[in-house]
Amino acid sequence: MSNLEEIAKKEFLSNSAEIFPIEFENQRYWLKRARQTIPNKIQKFFYRLFPVELLIPSLGKTAFEALQYETSKLEKFRSLGINTPKVVYKCDNFFVLEDCGNSVNAYLRDKNISKEKFYYFVEKLLIELSKIHNQNEFHGGTQIRNFTYKDDEVYVIDLEESFSSSTDIETLKFRDFLLFILSFVKIKELSFEVDYLFIINRYKELTKSDDLTQKLKNFTKKISFFIWLSNVSFVKKRLGSDVKNFFKLFEILNSLEK
Repeated sequence: MSNLEEIAKKEFLSNSAEIFPIEFENQRYWLKRARQTIPNKIQKFFYRLFPVELLIPSLGKTAFEALQYETSKLEKFRSLGINTPKVVYKCDNFFVLEDCGNSVNAYLRDKNISKEKFYYFVEKLLIELSKIHNQNEFHGGTQIRNFTYKDDEVYVIDLEESFSSSTDIETLKFRDFLLFILSFVKIKELSFEVDYLFIINRYKELTKSDDLTQKLKNFTKKISFFIWLSNVSFVKKRLGSDVKNFFKLFEILNSLEK
């Protein structure tokens, strides 16, 4: 371990990237710098006006606090049987993780992916997300890019998001699911349509979340005016791609509920 520590410390000083791979004894590891988390002021402003789950702002943390929070959560998840990369070393400035493969996002964006392979990954993603929620925990950043794949297993990464203690766990789990399903809207390369109803129903089955459909209905009602507004031509031209994706998802969910 001491040699790995020496290599990691040397690479930390010579490489300015926030996350990068290092090699030790023919094994790949990932070094992640401690980095401050800063709440999004615009998001906080809109959350005051429209207190919906997707807009819940995360807490700000110093770089050291963020490092301690993420490594502790990785270790806790691992102890609960949730697939996370092992933390093999940490100090005040960075931590080192075992390699856990490539982002699932890269596999799902492959224009040649078959429908069967696509849903193979979807199933594994849903199983891992459900493990988290069935333990009454939350991820905080459940976009597909924050899951990796190696040796037939999906792993959970990037657990740095935290929220006010006044936010209940059921709200945070619902926020997780919304972020998760929203990330599928951004996939443009597929030769087939994403079956959102399958994703919703499979998640309900794995987590026994019988109230999910009603929660989705309530959410779409809350933002129905904004869905309508987003389709007004002069507004639509001024919306960024992420905002368009947001409204596209809820148009889809709204149509499913009909």
